[in-house]
Amino acid sequence: MLFVGVISGTSVDGLDVALLDDSRGLAVPAGAHQQIPEDLRKELIALATPGDNEVERLGRSNVYLGAWTGQCVLEFLDANGFSNSDVRAIGSHGQTIRHHPEPPHPFSLQIGDASVIAEITGIDVVSDPRSRDLAAGGQGAPLVPIYHLAQFLTDDTVRVVVNIGGIGNITVLDGVKRSVAAGFDTGPGNALLDAWTQHHLGRPFDDDGAWAKSGQPSSELLERLLADPYYSTAPPKSTGKEVFNLAYIQEALATCPAIEANDAQATFCELSARTIADAISRWGTGEADLEDVVVCGGGRHNLELMRRLSDRLSHVSVVPSEDIGVNGDFVEAAALAYLAKLFVEHRPGNCWEATGASGPRVLGCLYPGA
Repeated sequence: MLFVGVISGTSVDGLDVALLDDSRGLAVPAGAHQQIPEDLRKELIALATPGDNEVERLGRSNVYLGAWTGQCVLEFLDANGFSNSDVRAIGSHGQTIRHHPEPPHPFSLQIGDASVIAEITGIDVVSDPRSRDLAAGGQGAPLVPIYHLAQFLTDDTVRVVVNIGGIGNITVLDGVKRSVAAGFDTGPGNALLDAWTQHHLGRPFDDDGAWAKSGQPSSELLERLLADPYYSTAPPKSTGKEVFNLAYIQEALATCPAIEANDAQATFCELSARTIADAISRWGTGEADLEDVVVCGGGRHNLELMRRLSDRLSHVSVVPSEDIGVNGDFVEAAALAYLAKLFVEHRPGNCWEATGASGPRVLGCLYPGA
């Protein structure tokens, strides 16, 4: 069976679409990235922080994103020689607007109307994968460990899979027990880097990390950022861009001596690398022998970030997922397709040991196609 996964990540840079072929050992024969229409992108970014008339704006963006996503899926299938009848289900994540897993009323809100996607494509859509884990006492995140387990597990060794999107997260795979030993958000991945680049350079991201490479990290600013209690909080834990954003940067800079903009960018790059590496060392592997660290997501294209991460983990091999035959641009979209497959089979989709939920749960809600 074929499944399609679609996700607009925390970087809000576009929609990733992936095709998952269940008959070929979860092969991903096709993937695509579509730029979000600029008017929609600006509104999605604005909705991530409190503002005027939010309910109406959210409602309109919910339908707009759903309609555009549905059209993207049809174009993707046509470009790859498939029709809607070839696809069993679509796994749709949508765009995260808020993620607040803290009690007493934890919630995570994603938009991108699944009923509109189902109407346009005529394909069953499985959406809202986080809420059931939250209802069971979990963080609702990360979602990807169960797919990492199916795709990246190696026999008799420990492997860490790092996804660097707007937020960084890790999955620790125990090859002896054939299970997920840990999985959680480490803190900002690209979030601060992108926010500062957009603010100062007017570009969506720091291409290859060149701007960060041109600066020197500020020890004062880095110390201030590392004092955030999130890093010392034991997992399970998750976070989002409602915390790590431009306002967060400006608040931190206000308490430190003035520094050059490129030095601030170098500091944010060092922060992402150090917090990912520290999370792996502190909570990821314990006394186990770590075989390698596999990096996927957009952050692996940031050469300066990858260099700093490799320096911090110099005792192991740090490689992009392409080195083991997996396209790192479409891992999260493929994970959503895999979650749709699990839903159809009525199988749990959460790694509850990692999220902190009270047990395994089938994730998502079904919107039938035509």
